[in-house]
Order: sequence, then C-alpha cells, then structure tokens
Amino acid sequence: MLGLFWKKHLSLQQFKALHQNPTTFIVSQWQHDKSAPNFKYSIYRWSIFLIFFVSWIFTYTKETTEGRPRWPIYLTNWGFTLCMLQSLLCTIMLSGSLIGHRYSLKSQLEQKVLKMYSVYWVLNTIATPLAFTISIIYWTLIYGAEGATFSAMNFIVHGLNSILMFVDLWIVCHPVQILHFIYPLLLAFAYTIFTIIFYVAGGTTKTGSRYIYPILKWDEPGKTAGVCAGVMILMIFLHLFLFLIFKARTKLYNVLYISPIELPVPAGEQSAYDNKAMATEYV
Repeated sequence: MLGLFWKKHLSLQQFKALHQNPTTFIVSQWQHDKSAPNFKYSIYRWSIFLIFFVSWIFTYTKETTEGRPRWPIYLTNWGFTLCMLQSLLCTIMLSGSLIGHRYSLKSQLEQKVLKMYSVYWVLNTIATPLAFTISIIYWTLIYGAEGATFSAMNFIVHGLNSILMFVDLWIVCHPVQILHFIYPLLLAFAYTIFTIIFYVAGGTTKTGSRYIYPILKWDEPGKTAGVCAGVMILMIFLHLFLFLIFKARTKLYNVLYISPIELPVPAGEQSAYDNKAMATEYV
C-alpha cells in the first residue's frame, strides 16, 4: 500500500506538470461525460474569468496616478494576476475545445489549445495556495499593522481571491500533486529575492515607506528571513491541504455517482463498474 502511494504521488516523475489525459483540465468533476467539453461548464469558466478580470482591472484603476507605477511590487497583486491568468488559460482551452467539437475541428483546434494544459496546471498550482496565503497573512498580520479600513478593494484582493479559488477547487476535475508544492515555493522564493533587491535599491512604496509590507523589514534581516521561511512553510501545508480537498472531492464524486452495474460476466469475475463518469484521479 505504501509503495503504491509512493509511486503514485511521491516519485520524482510527479514533479513534472504532465498528465496522460489533457481533457481532464477542461472538464468539471461533476459532469457525467468527461470525454468531451461541456457548454454549461464553459458558462461557469467564463463567469469566473470575468470576475477575476474585472476585479483585476479595478485594483489597478483604483490606484492613484502616483501609486500605479508601484502596483506591481505587492504580492497581493502578483497573486491576483496569477488567479486571473490561470482562469484565462482554462477558459481559452475549454472554449477552443467546444468550438472544435461544434465545427468538427477537434483534431486540429482542440489539440492545439490543449497543449497549454501544463502551463495552466502550474499557474493554478501556484495561484491557489498563494491566494490562501495572502488572505491569511493579510488579515492576521498586516491589516491591523497598517491601520487599514475594511473596503471593497480589501475584500476583493484579500478575500474574494481565496473564495473563488476554493470554490474552483471543488468544481474542476484535474488533480493536485503533492510534489507540485515546489511551484508555489519557487514563487515565494522569487518574491523574497525581489523584496531584498527592492530594499537594497532604495525603493519606496506609494506611501513612501521602504518596507513593502510591515512584516518585511530587511534592516532586521534575521527576523524578516524567519518570517519569509514561515510563510513558505505555510504555503507547503496549504498545498497539502489542497491535496486532501482533491482526494475528498474525488471520493465524494465516487460515492455519489459511481455505482456498480450488473453485467453478464464469466463465473468467478467481479462485477464491472460503469466508468463513463469515473473520477479522474490518475496522473
């Protein structure tokens, strides 16, 4: 049992963002026929993308003229941008596949758009735990320290992001790989390096502070390095939590929708299962 789990989830091959069935990334866990794209699911995907896109534009346009050049320095905006981009890629893949099926172009169009699935998978793997991390860190450590007031903007970038990604985690069909924790970890490491360079170069925020966030004071390197390490550890645990949700989602689907059917089988063989709607848990 342990050997099977190790081979399935912890072998070196599992670091790669590769899947034997790319269609898994454009279908919902809850649609019956997972061999083809679904129009109803496309409505959901377009809705999620438009919410992210409109909110993303809103976060930038709400900045003052002086603040806009510094918009990219915040991890919050990195995270929201990734949420928007991964949603865009999934919507493009699904829409392209639907058009291919509609106009009998499956062999050309669908194969082309599904080549993006690895990029989408990596972006989704980064964006989901990052959204949760941003929400947790902001509301527990930064919100009070900055003396910020609750506003629509605060809720959108520090709350709505996590809500949408959490809902999406229960809707999508593609798996969460344990060893893919490396992707959000690399993003966290990259942002840490960026904040160091920003500080050393004498950069300032829109309020004139040398600290992008009050918990990132690089004139106290030991303490700040500890904070960054703690955030990275939190992201790893959040990624493992996402893996458990993935397992719970597929288990729930199996319990609710997959039932044995009676088929004429040779004596001594077990009953077959109707696997047309089988949960996609393999990689």
